[in-house]
Amino acid sequence: MSDLTVFGTSISPFTRTIRMCLEEKEEAYRIYDYMPGSEEQKAEHPFGKVPAIRDADLHLYETLAICIYIDEEYTSDPQLQPRDAIEKADMFQRVSLYLDEGYPNLIAGCVIPGILLPAMGKPADTAKVAEHLPKAEKYLAVADKELRGQHWMVGEEMSLADFFLAPAIYLFKKLPEGEKMLPQFENLSAWYTHMTNVESFRETEPKLP
Repeated sequence: MSDLTVFGTSISPFTRTIRMCLEEKEEAYRIYDYMPGSEEQKAEHPFGKVPAIRDADLHLYETLAICIYIDEEYTSDPQLQPRDAIEKADMFQRVSLYLDEGYPNLIAGCVIPGILLPAMGKPADTAKVAEHLPKAEKYLAVADKELRGQHWMVGEEMSLADFFLAPAIYLFKKLPEGEKMLPQFENLSAWYTHMTNVESFRETEPKLP
């Protein structure tokens, strides 16, 4: 068994991103299903966020840092970052845009108040969902335009840009408003259909409450 351990609930799109990277590299790992803000996760991340990893003596948190570590420490193919400087910059631009505009609106603004709160026995925050849906739509419109009909978000191969967005789209589509919204974005819909055939995406599908 590998020394690499992932700490973070499998429902989290960020945890799924990490797991997809590890699956692509065919690296064995353990996972402890700790919820954000739990005492267990606060021992792994100073703000109790997910995920975090431990690999032998290494303790690392924040998803992008973990992804880069996995790709560069475990050098087996596939490589998860483009080698071309322009494509690499494009990848980081898309990841940054997702972190700044995608996650806050798709997940924090819509999925958590619209799906996860009710799953935990709490009332849905429909006002928050309504507030963030236009922002989510604007983000998806930009992502759709930048895809330009490509199979992958950057270049001719999968990259971290794909691994960050796909888990979020999976959850956003569980929301009725998200299921209705996505088909209007032709490029993004085709890309997501393509992602659903990726083995690492299928293998890491979370069991929702």
